[in-house]
Amino acid sequence: MPKSHLILLLTTLLCSVSRADVSIVTTVKPLQMIAEAIVQEYGSVSFIVDPQQSPHHFTVSPSDRLALARADMAVWIGPLFETHISDFFTQTGFKAKTITVIDTPGLQLHTVGDGQLDAHLWLDSSNAIRIATAIADRAAEIDPVNATSYRQNLGKFSVEIESRIHQIAQKFQAPSATNYAVYHNAYQYFEQQFGLQHDMVILQDPEVQPGIREIIELRSQVTEQRPSCLLLEFDSSLELVSTVLNGHELKLITVDLLGGNVNSSENPYSEFIANLADDFYQCLYE
Repeated sequence: MPKSHLILLLTTLLCSVSRADVSIVTTVKPLQMIAEAIVQEYGSVSFIVDPQQSPHHFTVSPSDRLALARADMAVWIGPLFETHISDFFTQTGFKAKTITVIDTPGLQLHTVGDGQLDAHLWLDSSNAIRIATAIADRAAEIDPVNATSYRQNLGKFSVEIESRIHQIAQKFQAPSATNYAVYHNAYQYFEQQFGLQHDMVILQDPEVQPGIREIIELRSQVTEQRPSCLLLEFDSSLELVSTVLNGHELKLITVDLLGGNVNSSENPYSEFIANLADDFYQCLYE
């Protein structure tokens, strides 16, 4: 073999080694967006829960199980959120490559109802930085050749998210007299981070539809609070909403809670949280 061909072959082999990919599969898209910002061109990141569906009722298909089994890293919120697939993530032999987000050190955590942990923790963008740190650390362990790149990407992600937090805080600086309702109490991470507070909740538990007595109480709240805006999700029951509102007219805004409409390739999570801020701004100020 000519010397020039040998050099080319060795260079190609060395490049393939230095570009070793890390494969990550997440449950929900917001986790995928965070991981994508860390891995970028040094791996692949996919998610298994359709953003148009509820993670509360999701079941793992055979192809999802195969993707998770083949992945170098699997990322999920935890058993309180992805209830129907917790048996898969907690099985023996799978835990070693799993990041359970609720166990990430330093997270800002909130509770709902009777003290149960609120699992929508990706809506606090400071939590996103801590989740990104956990993913970057694990990626560096799996693929030490590209560890420097993962940490550099983490630095860029953190700087951009901190800048986004400042922009959003400025957006909500002016007081608002608008009363607003939420379909279910999924937004408190975002609300508490930026000093917002909804006035009523239609669905206390996404697993349980309200009974007649609860609907009567909700109608009384609507009469008393007179909300001007209601934040919905893609899977919200419009029939239930109509029943509760009982003719009360207000602005309906569908929030992209899982980032289904986000297509940015640079920092999709930053775009996602900016879109969420726009939805709240439209509800409160427009």
